[in-house]
Amino acid sequence: MSSIIESLNNYAGLFSLLAVLAAIVVPIVIHKRERKEERLAMKDELEAMQDNSRFPMSYEEREYYTKKSKLEKGLKRK
Repeated sequence: MSSIIESLNNYAGLFSLLAVLAAIVVPIVIHKRERKEERLAMKDELEAMQDNSRFPMSYEEREYYTKKSKLEKGLKRK
């Protein structure tokens, strides 16, 4: 039993280092995954908008194309 505790004490620094690295890496990976999903959602929504004609344009259509333009710009920036 004491040999187990002794070995844990010997590797305590390594365990702490691994915990710190995990605390840094895991949020970065989660953030990148969320950004990828957000980009795919924007791309899907933009593809769904591609089929519509621009003229004549009512208020609702103007809102639609404003949103479409924002999505296109958002995809170009990333």
